[in-house]
Amino acid sequence: MDSNSIRDSYDAVADVYAQGFTADLASKPLDRAMLAAFAEQIPNEGLVADVGCGPAQVACFLADLGVPVVGFDVSPGMVEVARTRRPGLDARVGSMLDLPLGSGELAGVVAFYSLIHLQAEERSSAYEEFARVLRPGGLVLAAFHAGQEVRHLDAWLDRPVSLDFFALRPEEVAAGLTAAGFAVEATLTRGPYPGEADTERAYLLARRLG
Repeated sequence: MDSNSIRDSYDAVADVYAQGFTADLASKPLDRAMLAAFAEQIPNEGLVADVGCGPAQVACFLADLGVPVVGFDVSPGMVEVARTRRPGLDARVGSMLDLPLGSGELAGVVAFYSLIHLQAEERSSAYEEFARVLRPGGLVLAAFHAGQEVRHLDAWLDRPVSLDFFALRPEEVAAGLTAAGFAVEATLTRGPYPGEADTERAYLLARRLG
C-alpha cells in the first residue's frame, strides 16, 4: 500500500467518516486525559502538529485547550472536512513523512491512529521526521491499536477503499522513537470502549532529546 492508496481511500470516505468520528473524543476519557496531559506540557505559543488529522477532532480539542495547532493529512477530502468543521483552523494537505515545516519549528506532535497505515520502514522515517521538526524537549503523543495483527479493507463505510491497518507493539514504537532521538516518558494501554473495534489501544508519550 502506498500513500496514493491511503489518500484515495480517505478521500472516498471523508464525508461519512466525519459523521461517525468527529465527536468520538466525547466518549473516550483516557484519550482526553492523555491529550490534556500533553497540552499542559506545551509552552505558551508553542506550535503543535496533528499529523493524520482526519476531520480534526484532536486538533479542535487541543485548540479548545488554548494550544496553537496545525493539522496535516494526506487526504485533501479530510482536510476540507476539517476546515469546514472549524473555520479558521490551520489544516493542510501534507504527509508525516515529509512535513512542510522548518527544523525545530514545533513544540509537539500528535499522531492519533495515523501510524497504523505505515510500513515498518515508513514508521522509522516518520519518527525521524518528528525529531527534525521538533525542538529539543518537544513532545510526541502517539495513539495506536496495540498488537501484531494486520487487517486489509477493500470496503469501508460502504465505500471502496484499499487500506492496511497495522496493530503495533508498544515496545516496537518505543524502540523506534528511541532510535530517532526520543526518551519515552509514559506508555498506557486500555481495552476497547463500547462501540469501538475490539482491539487494545496504546498511548505513548516521548520527549525529543537534545
